[in-house]
Amino acid sequence: MVRSFYVDWLIFVSFVLLVIIGIVAVYSATYTSTTDPFYYLKRHILALILASIAGYIAFATPISFWKKNAYLIFLISIILLIVVLILPSDGTGTKRWINLGFFKFQPSEFVKFATVLFLAKYLDRKEEKLNSPEPVIVIYTVVGIVGILVAVEPHKGAALFLFILTGLILFSSKAKLKYVLAPVGLIIPIFIAFFIFKSHYAVSRLKGWLNPDPSSKEGYQPFQAMLSFAKGGPFGEGIGMGTQKLKYLPEIHTDYIFSLIGEETGLIGTSLVMILFFIIFYRGIKTSLEKEDLFTQILGLGVTYILAMNSIFHIFVNLNLFPSTGFTLPFVSYGGSSLIMSFVYIGILLRISKEPVKVVYAKRR
Repeated sequence: MVRSFYVDWLIFVSFVLLVIIGIVAVYSATYTSTTDPFYYLKRHILALILASIAGYIAFATPISFWKKNAYLIFLISIILLIVVLILPSDGTGTKRWINLGFFKFQPSEFVKFATVLFLAKYLDRKEEKLNSPEPVIVIYTVVGIVGILVAVEPHKGAALFLFILTGLILFSSKAKLKYVLAPVGLIIPIFIAFFIFKSHYAVSRLKGWLNPDPSSKEGYQPFQAMLSFAKGGPFGEGIGMGTQKLKYLPEIHTDYIFSLIGEETGLIGTSLVMILFFIIFYRGIKTSLEKEDLFTQILGLGVTYILAMNSIFHIFVNLNLFPSTGFTLPFVSYGGSSLIMSFVYIGILLRISKEPVKVVYAKRR
């Protein structure tokens, strides 16, 4: 039975603090970018309101609903990926968004969650067969098809994200490690050959990552991101006092907001952000593994992995430890599809924290 008055307060408080940090950071990053200093802040707050509604709905939704409709939601996500490829491009040659007028919806963000639902349902049904290669082959085949649809948008970072997410979930299940790792040795070289080295844009980003030179087009952005942390030092230059947002570092309110935090609040501010994320990841994994139902365990681990990977990729890109991939920082970056989905993940994690725990844990308490 669901514990009516229980919720994981460590997850909730850490989440709220990150949202507050995000509001301050978005305003600091954008108040000089338009004639209206509150333009982006107002839109971000509107996105936060929509995200809060979505998060509460996820929190109020029984886990049984996700289990019952997992395959249907996964099918809908695939249809949306096909729809976005049929629609005209946004003028830059990419097809990643469905324009709803008041909001741009990104199916590749939704498909991450839908993939977790598919994996949770399938692994739950095939629990007794996970010591054989059959379930793993089926999973990699299905996710591979979805990954190709995402890659041709093109959104190669999100496609690679899906493969890594799938591998992590399989690793966390009872599937044998040799079956989990064997396809990876085939998938990654194919992905690199067809979707990285054959893309001038991807090669350009790799060059910038390897050689962050401000005099080159490829290396300018990584250099400016690293410069933000150097300027911030231990204590930062002060909130609102950073200069990298003055057109030196493009997309600073989305893809490079961690660099802004580093410049304006220094090592102290960035450390606080990472500690809050670590609390969410640790409690998310611990809470999920305590549950009785395998579907609930995989669902909780899956959404935790999504949040963790989004955060790690964003932070690593900002520190130039990873090539630029266009990942926003959950709860902190300027609002959009990723912000709404991040709230949904937290809502699900808080809902899972209310679910019954294993008998062995119940006895210890």
